[in-house]
Amino acid sequence: MSASSMVKRAINGSLLACLLIAAPGHAQKTEQVWGYKVRPGDRLIDIAKSYQKNPDDWKKLQQSNTVPDPKLLQPGKQINIPVADLKQGDPFAAAVLVHGEVQRLDKSGQPVAKVVSGDVLKTGDTIQTGARSTLTVRFADDSRMLVTEKSKITLSSLVNYGKTGMADTKVQVHQGGTDSQVSPQKGPVARYEISTPALNLAVRGTGFRIQVDEGNGATRTEVVEGLVAGESQGSQAMIAAGFGILAEPGKALGQPTRLLNAPVLSETSNLVKKLPARFEWTQLAGALRYRVQMLAVVQGNDAIIVDEVSDNNKAQWDELPDGDYRLRVRGIDASGLEGANATKAFTVKTRPEPPELSLPKNEHRSVDEKVVFRWSVAPQAQDYRFQLAEDAEFKNLVAAVPRIAGSNRAVLFAVPAGQYYWRVASITSTGDVGPFSDAFTFTRSAAATQ
Repeated sequence: MSASSMVKRAINGSLLACLLIAAPGHAQKTEQVWGYKVRPGDRLIDIAKSYQKNPDDWKKLQQSNTVPDPKLLQPGKQINIPVADLKQGDPFAAAVLVHGEVQRLDKSGQPVAKVVSGDVLKTGDTIQTGARSTLTVRFADDSRMLVTEKSKITLSSLVNYGKTGMADTKVQVHQGGTDSQVSPQKGPVARYEISTPALNLAVRGTGFRIQVDEGNGATRTEVVEGLVAGESQGSQAMIAAGFGILAEPGKALGQPTRLLNAPVLSETSNLVKKLPARFEWTQLAGALRYRVQMLAVVQGNDAIIVDEVSDNNKAQWDELPDGDYRLRVRGIDASGLEGANATKAFTVKTRPEPPELSLPKNEHRSVDEKVVFRWSVAPQAQDYRFQLAEDAEFKNLVAAVPRIAGSNRAVLFAVPAGQYYWRVASITSTGDVGPFSDAFTFTRSAAATQ
C-alpha cells in the first residue's frame, strides 16, 4: 500500500477525530465524563473521596449513575464522573535523568539554574540542553521524553488528573530534538501534544522523534510505532509507523514519506575485551549520512552518551568504561528524515587490564621439557589466572591455574612435544577477573636422538 493511500485511510478513520479532539473547531457538545469500574467492596463515598474534588458530591454521582444503594455497588458497573469534578494532582514532571549540562532558563532566555536528576519540573519551565547533554522527563501518566543535545523546550501544560492516570501534557519544542515514548492515553481528556514553529502533533500512545531546525523552525517527524496526527496551516496528516514528514513554517503539510530501513550491523562479539571498540554496518541505499548513538543505563534509565552524525559506515571508540551499552544506528535521507534503528547490545569488559607476557616469547621454539612462563606486573592485579592449551581457542586445556599470587608472576610446567598457546588474566583484590591477554604460542620440539 502506498504512503498516500495509507494516509487517506488513516484520516478517514475515527482516530484522527480522537487525536484532534482539542483542536479548534472540535469543541465538545456533551459533558465529558471519566468512567470508574466498581471493585468488590467499593462504596460510592469512597470513590468520591478518591477521585472527586468535593467528596460530598457522591450524592450527585448516585443520582447521575442511577445507584439504588451507595453502599452496595455492583462489581464491574461503571460509575461516570464528570471530568470537571475530578481531583487534580500537582502539575509537575520529573527530570528522571540528566546527562551533562542542562539549564533552566528565565523568561528572557538566560540560564538561572542547573537541572539535576530528580528535579521537579513545572508548567512554564523552559529547559535547554548543552552539547553532548540529554534530559529524560517522566510525565504524570508515565510517558517519557528524551530531550537530545542542544535542544530547548517549554513545558506548556502539565495537567494531572490524580489517580485516574489521565494527564494533559503539552510541550513546545523551540529547537533541537526529542524522542517520545507515550503511554496509551486512556480517558476523554488524556492528551500528549507537541508544538513546534512549523507543526502541532497529537498522539494517544506511540513512539516518535522530532527534530526542529534552529534557524527556520522546520520540523522533521519520524514515527517509530503507532500513529501521530499532524496539523499545520489548516492542513492535517496522519503519520503511521515507518513514515515521516517534513513541515516548514507557513506551509501546508505534504504527504508522509516512508523512512529508510535499518542498516545491517556486521557480526561482532557482544563482549568487547580490548579497546578500541569497532563497529561497521552495510551501506544503506538512500542514506546520505548515519546517526550513530550509544546508550548506557544510568540510574535505571537509558542515557545517550554518544550522539554523532557520520558520513561513514563505521564507528570506533578508543575509551569506554567497563559496562553495558547499546549501539543505535540509522540512516538519514536527502530530506534529513532519519530511518529505523539498527541496534546492538554489547558489554565492555577490559579491566582489570591483563599483564604483558614475557617468556617464552611469542612463536618461541625449544627442546626443553620444562618451561617457565613469566609475565609483567599489571595495574590493579593482586593475583593472576593462567591457561595453557593445545589450540588458539583454548578449548583443549593442558593446564589451568585459577589463582597465582601476584608476587610470583611465573609458573613452571613440564610439557610433551607439541605446539601450545598460553595466556594470563588479572584478578583484583576484590576477586574481579579481567579479560585474558592476547595469547602467545610456542613449540616444544622433541629432543634430538643420539
